[in-house]
Amino acid sequence: MAKKKHKEKKKYVNPVEQKKQQEAQYRQLFLEKLQNLCRQIGGETLFQQIPPVERMVLYMFRGAPLKVVAADGVKIQKRLMESLTKHIKTQQLSMKLEVTKGSGEMMTFADYLLVGMSLEFQAGKTDDYPAKEQFAKFVELRTEHEEEYEKGIKSICSLACWIFDDIEKKYLHTYQLETFVPSAESGLFMPEDDAPVNRRMAEKYMSQDFRLRQKITIGIHRLETRKVLIKGETHSAIQVGILLYPNNEPKFHQFTLSPDDMHLKTNPQFSKLGLPIYIQQHALNRMRKRLGLVIPAFYSIILAEAFLRKEITPVTKKRILVACFTNELKIGYLLGERVDGIILIRTFLLLTNGGTPEGDKLSELTGLQTEDRKYLSIDTLPGLANSDIAQNEAICKLFRDAGCGSILELCEKINNEKGMMWLLDKSQPKNIISDLITDYMKPNTDDEEEWVENND
Repeated sequence: MAKKKHKEKKKYVNPVEQKKQQEAQYRQLFLEKLQNLCRQIGGETLFQQIPPVERMVLYMFRGAPLKVVAADGVKIQKRLMESLTKHIKTQQLSMKLEVTKGSGEMMTFADYLLVGMSLEFQAGKTDDYPAKEQFAKFVELRTEHEEEYEKGIKSICSLACWIFDDIEKKYLHTYQLETFVPSAESGLFMPEDDAPVNRRMAEKYMSQDFRLRQKITIGIHRLETRKVLIKGETHSAIQVGILLYPNNEPKFHQFTLSPDDMHLKTNPQFSKLGLPIYIQQHALNRMRKRLGLVIPAFYSIILAEAFLRKEITPVTKKRILVACFTNELKIGYLLGERVDGIILIRTFLLLTNGGTPEGDKLSELTGLQTEDRKYLSIDTLPGLANSDIAQNEAICKLFRDAGCGSILELCEKINNEKGMMWLLDKSQPKNIISDLITDYMKPNTDDEEEWVENND
């Protein structure tokens, strides 16, 4: 009969002792960072010139870790909130401030919040501070540090929110940055300067939390949707715009296009009248399929850049092509139509698709039509990036002559730059198509494709 295994009893850990150990470790980490900052400011001996009592004062007034919370009444998935928090804290470690003017020494945003702010405040408030002259070089940049830090944190928050936006789900994330400075008004016990401080009063004072706190509140801005009637059919459309923070409060700015922007002749009285822009779900689906982007937020940035650049080609009196870019390279067009007092984005066309000036020119030069492009997978960015076209100079020349050189350049970046390689599906075999394109080529024809492919 097998002997029963004896279960080892879990070792009891006194929560009070555990808390003390964690506090001691955190204090030691703070002092190490303070020592390193002092070394950057004035050399190896500067830290030793700060009395032990003053080091503890610096520790008491340190910055607390940045806190990320959801706004009241807003439900954000736990995984998404964790990702937002991780992104913000990671960026705090990568962004840096100059320690002293012209020194070349840098400190991270995280270290500035934890150590730098406290040191600037303490070293700058009294004339008899230890090593006052050496710390003066650090303190003189205090205003610049604070402004740079606040601007950087807002930039980090804005980018974090943008990365997790999803226009298809009809919402954008917002943020609000709040800073809390402990004071007597907040209920903290502060002994009078001339009052004798006994042991009990000192313990009460030392047990309080004087840390500078920063809180980022993540909210949600719902995008407006409306129904549009086109040829007897009702279509749903989502408004297109960006969030701005003019007074540290999120404000939605909807993109518009005027007749002047669209190069349309109209009554001068209405030439600059902006029409709000909306996009169909179908157009977002086409962007996702033809660009293969795995982060929904990239659709928002492509839309924003397109409507800020306003590089527009009229198609008819009501229809326009709006050029789209990424990494300063043209990738395609949004097809827009004036309807019901708005500009409705009907679809997205990759540069090589029929209905674009470049795509039509490519058909003229190669004879490739809609079904040919689909079969060869050159109607999508992943299909082009995963092909062997770059190895065939004759085919590349045809693409460049048609005006599609920017797509080839983007494919080269995707294949060779680490920051963009995530766009490729590595599980797919290389698409050997250059010889097939050569076989497909035939004499030019007068037949032209319609401005929209058959399935759009």
